[in-house]
Amino acid sequence: MVQAYRDAQKAKAAEAKRQQQEQDRREKAAALAQRQREQVAAKREREQAQEWVRAKREKERQEAEKARKAEQVVRELEKRQAAREREAELKKKVQVKAAAEVAKLAKQREVEQLRRAAEERTEAVQRQVARMQSVLVERPGGLQAHRGAVEKALLQEGPEALMAATDKVLAAVPYPEGLRGTWRSAFAPETRELLLEIDLPGQDVAPTTAHYRFKASVPPAVVPQPRKDAEVKELYRTLVARLAVRAIDEAFAVTPPSLVDVVAFNGHVHSKDRVTGKAIRPCLVSVRSSRETFEDLVLDEPELDPVTCLRHLNAVVSQHPYDLEPVRPVVTFDLSKYKRAPEVDVVAGLDNRPDLVALVSCPEFRRVR
Repeated sequence: MVQAYRDAQKAKAAEAKRQQQEQDRREKAAALAQRQREQVAAKREREQAQEWVRAKREKERQEAEKARKAEQVVRELEKRQAAREREAELKKKVQVKAAAEVAKLAKQREVEQLRRAAEERTEAVQRQVARMQSVLVERPGGLQAHRGAVEKALLQEGPEALMAATDKVLAAVPYPEGLRGTWRSAFAPETRELLLEIDLPGQDVAPTTAHYRFKASVPPAVVPQPRKDAEVKELYRTLVARLAVRAIDEAFAVTPPSLVDVVAFNGHVHSKDRVTGKAIRPCLVSVRSSRETFEDLVLDEPELDPVTCLRHLNAVVSQHPYDLEPVRPVVTFDLSKYKRAPEVDVVAGLDNRPDLVALVSCPEFRRVR
């Protein structure tokens, strides 16, 4: 029994041990399973963590890619904007340069136009002076060919027809522009005298400007250079003398020597009195010359001085014609014939206009333009 008891105890101990071992195995298995579960959970957590990290990194990468692309777009836009700005700046520079070139060319053209204007105005002044100086040396020829017609007119119709024929020829004689005045004439057959009364050009025919020059000022301009007063007055004085000598020469050339032996010339100017403002018509030159005396003159000689020539013809000439200082005419109209007036060199301030009533009343008076 003891043995059985011992065997039972052993079996019981063995069973307890087995159970204990089973319990331990179970516990170990449970612990192992728990560890495995924990490992799986840990692994799952690690995987989730890794997945989260990967997702986060992917998100960060995507965001970084987006940011990079956005920055690239911005840089591209900035490049384009910069390119447009450079292009606009370049275009602006080109436009500014072109505008400056246009302005430069315009200024050059303006300067050139002003220079040409100065030259043209100077040439116009020179032409006017040349016209004044050419009055006597560039006389038309062939006037003697009209003498037959003038003589025929006298023989057929009388003195009035002679005047008409003479006036017609003289009116057709070309003169430089602005230098031909109104002609009045009368014929006295008993004395074989022809009277010419001419309205001379005014003082404004003598240019008071010597020349024009271009002035590079701001703005640029064409500036007149005044002519000396003495030179202006001398130009006018000489012109008056030239016109007087030429008129006498043409009158002798047109009329036959058998009909006209003496020509009397009075040169007047229409103007305004600077003191009273009234219209005046002073006589600036008056001369009476015979054909014989006049034909001794060589008018085509360049050295001939018309002012001195008039003195040689005993003309009464204003000492200051530019100032309209009058002289007394040596011959004036009468109802029937000429009346000689005392020869006075200068009568300052005198207004000796012809007796126009008697002048118009004279049947032998004609007007020619």
